[in-house]
Parts: sequence; structure tokens; C-alpha cells
Amino acid sequence: MTTPEPVAGLLARLDLIAAGLEASGQALALLGLGSVGAELDRADRYSDLDFFVLARPGQVGALLEDLGWLGGGVVHAFRNTPDGFKVLFAGGVLGEFAVFDEAGLRGAAFVNARVVWRSPDAPADLPLHLRPPEARAQPLSAAQRTHHLGEALTNLLVGVRRFRRGERLSAWQFTQVYALGHALALAADATPPQSGRADPYGVERRFEVRYPALAARLGGCLPGLDGTPGAALAILDLLDGLHLPGWADAGALSAQVRREAGEALADRTPRAVRGRLHG
Repeated sequence: MTTPEPVAGLLARLDLIAAGLEASGQALALLGLGSVGAELDRADRYSDLDFFVLARPGQVGALLEDLGWLGGGVVHAFRNTPDGFKVLFAGGVLGEFAVFDEAGLRGAAFVNARVVWRSPDAPADLPLHLRPPEARAQPLSAAQRTHHLGEALTNLLVGVRRFRRGERLSAWQFTQVYALGHALALAADATPPQSGRADPYGVERRFEVRYPALAARLGGCLPGLDGTPGAALAILDLLDGLHLPGWADAGALSAQVRREAGEALADRTPRAVRGRLHG
């Protein structure tokens, strides 16, 4: 099977970076991450170019100060962490990388990297931190479920109240970002995934593939800046349908959210319309 052209372009750019690192004499290895890492079958035209560079002793600063080893074609670069940059290459490829010495690389948080290039004297156990193929996301503990549920419901209540005050941006953030994030963590924990690899850093990655039934309900949970009351009710319904062990204990709090969200909806309904609805 041939490699799709956009993916081939990503891999060609990695090869160019590897050649630049080798020529610099300042690096020991180049590791591809994410969809250009060990899970290369996930790469597509929308993939970013994420990688780590293992520097020779004393060479981290030099590699960060002179980016010539990237192989040219950089149209924008900014240092987003002490260890690395985000860069845009000609042609639209977005890259993000960090440069570490051996101790820094061993302490970095990553899984399933792929060795793109290595010097003969690079550490023998690269790429480090491999995730076993059979690994599954660990279920939430009872304490974690209690935390997520409490945060979801209290964030919904704060969001509805800020909406009624007129703080629509803050209300959107509390309901459709904070509360929904906690609700999705609970939903993913309570729902068997259909397919696709879990992301170790965020449940929202590949959510639509892994949880299609839940994803179909996201529209109601994300109506936008003016839709906080409806979002709060949709997220409550999502949580209610999960049959969580602590749901009954949170009944007073969920009822308060539902009551105030309903009042907020009524506040927005013109009086004449309300009369027809209740006539």
C-alpha cells in the first residue's frame, strides 16, 4: 500500500530534520511522537509533526539557539516552552518539538515514540516509555468519580448563574468547557469504547470514533455562547443517563441546577410566547 501524499510529506520532513541533526554533530537521536510516532497508521493530512530531539551532552542550548538543523522552509517559529518550539513550515506543516539531554528525556512524559534516527552511540533502550499494545485506560476510582461529578454539577450551577447575570463568556466556559469535560470523563469511564486508540492525555481525542453514541449528543451540550441554560440541561441529562453510583447522593445539587437552568430559559422566552405555551 502506498503512503498518502500528505503523510509522505510529513515523513520526508522528519527525514530532512534527521539529516540536519546528524550533520550538526550535536544530537544523538530523533523521536517521532503522536501520529508520526509508533502509531503511524493514524497519520493523515491533518496531523502535526511532533518530535523530541535527544541532544549530546552540553548541546541542548546550541540546538535551541540555532534551528538550522530543521532543514529550512520555516516560515514561523516561536519558543512555547523552555525546551522547545512550535514551528510552521512552508506548505502548511505545523510542528512542535522539544530538545532534551538524556536525563531530561528519561523524565519527560510521553508514550509510544518511534526512533526516526539514532546515532550509533545513542542509548540502547530508545525510544523509552513504550505502551503495551494491550494497555487499556484505567477505570476511574470511586474518589475520582465523586470529584468529576461534584465539579461537573457545581460548574453547571456557577455557569447558569453567570449567564443570568449577563456574563455569557464565563458562563459558556463553566458549562461547555469545565462541566462538560468532567461529564465526558465520567461518560467515557462508564461506556465501553467502540474502536480507536485512547489518548493518554485527553478523553476528547478520537472521542467521536470511540464513543459514537455519546458523540451524537454533543451538539446539545455545546450550543454556543447564548445557549448556556440548554447546555446545562443537556449535560444533566447526559449524566443522568450514566446511572452513576453517586448520582442519587447528588440529587439536591442536580435538582438545583435543573431548576435554575429552567428559570434561565424562561427568562429568555418572550412573555407572549410563554402565555401561549402555558395557555
